[in-house]
Order: sequence, then structure tokens, then C-alpha cells
Amino acid sequence: MRNPVNKNFKLLIHVVILMASMGVLYPLQAFSQEDDKCLNKLKKAQELFESGLIEEIPFMLDSCLKDGFNKEQTIQAYRLLIQVYLFDYNQEKAEKAMLSLLSEFPEYEIQSNDPVEFVNLYKQFQTRPRYSISFHSGLNISDVSVSEQYSTGNLNKLNSSYSSDGLKAGIRLSFEKYIASKMWITIGVGYTYAGYQVDEKMNFNREVLSFTEKMQFLQLPLHINYSFGNSKKFTPYIFAGGTFNYLLKAEGEINRRSLDLSSTSTDLSGIARDVTNMRMRENFSVLGGIGFRYKISSGYLRVNLFYSKGVSDYVKKDARFSDNDNIFYYNFIDDKIRLNFYNLSVGYSYIFYRTQKKVIESNN
Repeated sequence: MRNPVNKNFKLLIHVVILMASMGVLYPLQAFSQEDDKCLNKLKKAQELFESGLIEEIPFMLDSCLKDGFNKEQTIQAYRLLIQVYLFDYNQEKAEKAMLSLLSEFPEYEIQSNDPVEFVNLYKQFQTRPRYSISFHSGLNISDVSVSEQYSTGNLNKLNSSYSSDGLKAGIRLSFEKYIASKMWITIGVGYTYAGYQVDEKMNFNREVLSFTEKMQFLQLPLHINYSFGNSKKFTPYIFAGGTFNYLLKAEGEINRRSLDLSSTSTDLSGIARDVTNMRMRENFSVLGGIGFRYKISSGYLRVNLFYSKGVSDYVKKDARFSDNDNIFYYNFIDDKIRLNFYNLSVGYSYIFYRTQKKVIESNN
């Protein structure tokens, strides 16, 4: 004999599932019906316009323009509305509708089937980028410049070289203000992880001492950009400016090993040590580079290739001889150096536009 409780429970479950399904499907059905309703209104409005019956068209399209059309339908509705007002000699409302079209779709371009009156009105407006927000991530490789060398040995016989400690990465968020159609100013904030290595051969080139340093910077770049060409899809540009760099942390590690296979000397391997207090926390660099941007949707995909050159010393002058471990145990002293970097970044910029009616100068 079946348990009536189980039977009732199963029935309850079925009712709940049915109600839940209706609760999900009904709004979707309602949205679908609303979309169909607006699409039918647009088709009907187009038919009325072609028949010369334009009085009811603005009222028919108004509610769906606020909420009901998709992107393509909204553009089509605005185009139709502008033509209606132009046909009715209502210049004020035609201009208002054109302003709404270009404000909502600033990248709208004249279509081949747009009437002459529509084109002439379109040319009375200008849409320009006001500012943009950009996000970049990228890679860097160091290029250290040495202005003065130091050593515990004979400087005339010093054999040392600097190299990059491999590729490092960084990110940046930027605000860009357009000051002309092809010129804009960029200010940003970024985080960069970088590094370098110096190798010094010692004891008649029978040993090599390697010092590796890794740094983290907070950066505030400021530069001006200028683009070339008239293509709306692909644009090359150049930029130049400067960067304020604030050192967040620096760690250094020393290793000393023998190059003589017959030597019985023991290699010395240090551990990563915090050397932040031995470095200039605040320094500046100048930069210059080239970039390319590719238009998509409401923004640009961008690639930047640039070089930044340090203009201030990186090592503190009074701290150079204060590290007794480096000097007496490893026989190493920091050189007077400046940090330079090759940079490659990839990012995206979202553009905010401004649309306004052109000012027509009087001949009087």
C-alpha cells in the first residue's frame, strides 16, 4: 500500500517546480512580447512614412526609444524620426533627435541610403572624444646605466657587466584628456616589478660575484600623445613625457662562485636581503615611445612600445659604504647607477565622447 504522505509530498514538489517554471518563463515571455511589439511599431512607422502619413510616428516610437529597441532598432528609429521632422519642416525637433542619436551612438557614420537633408543636418554636428579610461598590462626589461664604478679592488682591473634579470611585469590605470582631435594628455598610476643583475669577475677572472636585485615601484606617469593619419580603424601615435617612481621594496642577493674547475674554494651563496633603505625611494625618469590603437566597439585595443630613462641616481650616496656584509664578506660595493627600462604594454581604452552643434561663423 502506498504511503499517502509520500504521494502528497511528490505532488507538492511537482506544483513547486511548475510554479517556479512559470515564474521564470513568464517574464521572459513578457520581454519577448514587448520586443515584438516594439519591432512591429517600428515596421508600422516605416510603412506610414513611406505612405506620407507622418503625424503619428513620433508618438509610436517614443516609448520604445526609451526602453524596448535593441541597438540597431534604436538607430533605425532615430533615423526615421529625424526624417519625419525634416519632412515636417520642424528643424528644432530634428536637431534634438540628431543630438540624441549622436550622443547615444557617437560613432554613427552616414549610410549610403541616408537622404541629402539628413546628411546636411548630420554635418552640422561634431562628435569628439572628451576623455578615456585605459588599463594596460605589460613587460619590461632593465637597461642599467653606470655613471661611476666602485670596488674593493683595483678599479683599473675591474671587469664587471650589467644585465637584465629577465622579463618582469607591471600594470597601469590611466586617465586621458583630449586637447585636440589628434592630441591627448595621459596621467596614470601603475605598479611595476623590475630587476637587474651585475656580474663582477675577481681574482684574475677565476671567480665571479653576482648581485641580483628585484624592485617594486609605484609609478605616476604623465605624457602627451599625438596620432597620425586619418584612419578611424587603425591609428599609430607617438608619446613623450616623464614618470615619478616611488620604490616600494628592493631585495638584493649575492652569490660568489669559482670559474676554475680545479679550484677547491667554496662557493658563497647569500640570501635575499631587504636593501630598500639603501636606495633612493623617490626618483624620476623620462620616457618616449610609439603606440598603435585599433578601434573596437566604444574603445581601442592598444599596444605601446617605449623606453624610460632614469634621470636620478638609484643608490643612496651615504649608504654605499655602510653595508659591512657586502664589503667585507663578499667584497662588493654598489656602483653609481640609474635605472632604464624597455617596456611593452597591451591594453584597452574606453572612450567618452562629446557631441555638439557646430558654431557657424557669420560673414558679417
